[in-house]
Amino acid sequence: MTNAMSWLAPLRTSVPEIDDNGWRDLHRLADSFGVLCAPAPAPADAAAWSRWLLGLRRQLASRGHRAPAGRAGLVWQTLAQFTAGFHDLDLRDATGPGHGAMILAEGTHQAGILWGARLAAGELVGIAATERHGGSRIQEITTRATVRRDGTWRLTGEKCWVSRLIESSGYVVFFRDPDGRISAAVVDADQPRLEREVIEPFGLGGWSWGVLRLHEAPVDPATDMVGPTGDGLGVFRRHFARFRPLVTATALGTAAGVHTLVTDALATKRRVGFLPRVRDNALVVLGRAHAEITAALLAAITTSRLAADAHPHADFAARVGKAAGVDTAVRAVVDLAPLIGAAGFQRAHPVAKARADLTGLLYADGIHDSLYRSGGVSLLAKPVAPVVPIRPAIAAADRDREAA
Repeated sequence: MTNAMSWLAPLRTSVPEIDDNGWRDLHRLADSFGVLCAPAPAPADAAAWSRWLLGLRRQLASRGHRAPAGRAGLVWQTLAQFTAGFHDLDLRDATGPGHGAMILAEGTHQAGILWGARLAAGELVGIAATERHGGSRIQEITTRATVRRDGTWRLTGEKCWVSRLIESSGYVVFFRDPDGRISAAVVDADQPRLEREVIEPFGLGGWSWGVLRLHEAPVDPATDMVGPTGDGLGVFRRHFARFRPLVTATALGTAAGVHTLVTDALATKRRVGFLPRVRDNALVVLGRAHAEITAALLAAITTSRLAADAHPHADFAARVGKAAGVDTAVRAVVDLAPLIGAAGFQRAHPVAKARADLTGLLYADGIHDSLYRSGGVSLLAKPVAPVVPIRPAIAAADRDREAA
């Protein structure tokens, strides 16, 4: 296997939403990644790496790499993100609207027109939800809006662990509106009443990360709202039902990239005679990791399908699916790393970077224990009546008895 499409091609019959044109676009996207990623700078230079990532996003946008319209769009985007992750987990924002999808889906008409054009040109939108209490418990946020005489609002508060802090052109901010309800609105990053504090993360260093402080930042409820006033929780949940499978697919793409790198290295060593044979335990790791990555990707595709249909199960599937899918990616890379030898443990090696990045993803977009726990709460809160399987022979016997 040599590229992401080698992993995706066998799944084609499992993704009926994507037509021939969609698959051609995916192949074209994979080719673009191959060309554009070749001259990438070293990730160790964080500033240069971040600039390059944002430039790559804009180049891909200029080349017209976009999801198809309609129901197939989110499923296609899932495959596109797997293709991006195959090269590097930091490419998780290389394609698609990202968090800007909230504005496109639920923003006001004016916001949709303005930000639709900016996102199509490759700009980024960040999300500002988490506060010092940690996690994504936006029910507990304290950032608040106050009303001005002209009817506009002013937002004051602090948001923590905001990704794309410097690169974003705007932020979807979650806050308590003047009536105390949780709402969401888009704030332009050029707004002078914003203060940013960058924090250096462990892993996931491609995009800046840190604290966003709002000092009476202006919001016009007539044009800047994302979702109905007071429906911030709904906006958040609907968005992450769509967004988390994309994150999951990107992580699985990263694991697939490591798998391909390790497989190619072992095959080359065996071909040139450096490695007489590949040991059975290594073959087991290769086979198991491939099966687990593929299974988790199919689950992510299914979750995106549910989200595209606004299925009531989509939010639950996105939460537990993201946790399980990233766990799968982490386990695969940890198991595969020793097969490539000491070289894979150099700080600059792509396998070492993948391990660090995936570890960081255990905390981004929802801490995994919290996601699993919330999934368990959901299962207990909405018990499903047990379904007893009926075997044809038993059913026929029951009918005979009823007839008698």
